[in-house]
Parts: sequence; C-alpha cells; structure tokens
Amino acid sequence: DVLLKIQLVAIEAHGHKANVHLALEDAGGDSAIIEYIDGKPVVHHGREFRVMTNDPSYDQQLVLLKGQDFSNPSSDTPLPGNVNPRDRFQRASYYLSMVPTPRSEREGVASMIAIARNVSVPFGAPYKSFGIYNTEYRTVSDPTSQLYFFELTTSPNLIWTDLKKLNFEAGAPVQTLNPDSIDLVGNVTADYRPAPAPY
Repeated sequence: DVLLKIQLVAIEAHGHKANVHLALEDAGGDSAIIEYIDGKPVVHHGREFRVMTNDPSYDQQLVLLKGQDFSNPSSDTPLPGNVNPRDRFQRASYYLSMVPTPRSEREGVASMIAIARNVSVPFGAPYKSFGIYNTEYRTVSDPTSQLYFFELTTSPNLIWTDLKKLNFEAGAPVQTLNPDSIDLVGNVTADYRPAPAPY
C-alpha cells in the first residue's frame, strides 16, 4: 500500500525515460526487488530475488536466466561476458550461487564486492546508444551490522559508514560526505559534516 502512494517522476535522458529499480533486504535475509513499469510498482518478494541490473524487466531477466545451465559449475562453464545488463545479471546470479557461507562479516562483504566488481561496466566499454556508460560506484550494505560500504570506481579505496553511529532522529541535522577524495579510506563515519538542505 505504501508503494502506491509514491509518485514516480521519470527523468528523460538521451530520449529515454529513467528506470527505477530498488533492492531491499532486512537483517533476517528477507529481500525484494521493486521496479516501476508504466509508473506502477512491480514487486518480486522473496529470498531468491537478490540480483538486479537495469533491463530488461525483472520477469524477463528471470526467464533468460532459466535458459542458462549452471547445474555443473566448473572453470569451463561458459558465462555471458558482455557489459549489457542481461549478461551482467546472469554472471552475478552464477557467482552468487557459488559463494561459500562466509566465516566472518569481512569475508561476506569481500565476496559481494568481488561479484560487484566482476559485473561492473569498465571504462571505455561501448554501451548501447549511450556510447560509453561505465559503472560509477559499487555498494554493499550489511543490514545485520548496519555497515554501508562504498567504492567509487575512480578511487582505489573502499570506504564504509557505521550507520549505528549516525543520528537519524527527527530534527537531527543533515550530514553529508563527498566520497570523491583519495584521502578517504576505511571507516569514514567520523568524516560526515552537517550540511544545509537541500544538500
């Protein structure tokens, strides 16, 4: 019901209206992918919905994924390797299914970052009618420990924020952080600074 109260305003660029895709997950592992089609939310809810790319629509991505045979994975398993969203969706799904249960939070985050890096669009790769459209950043959120990891593709450093140490109470000041600094590395929670809205 809450989703129906959201009014989507699609911005147009290069003759195409922007798509909206949301990935949600809670600390218990429940997850959902929400995409807006013709201005209306379409929800894919369940623990099995954990990979998302831009297009085609999510139901079409799932049909395309079923056409892949990943039942006997090996180093010889042929994987879709281009930069289009279909190939990246299938590669991410394959690698996610291979990830061993992490022995630590650090190992879990490293596994997710490794997959995100593998399916990123590198600098200079041709991308449809947009010409060049590289991945600008990668994120991993850990809802259990409430840590948010961020990696700008133009920086060699991974940074993270401990959300438990930020003030989200009503009336608390807005705080921002510009991640585009080579000096930022590791835990940057203390580097946030108050900013007037709109920020």
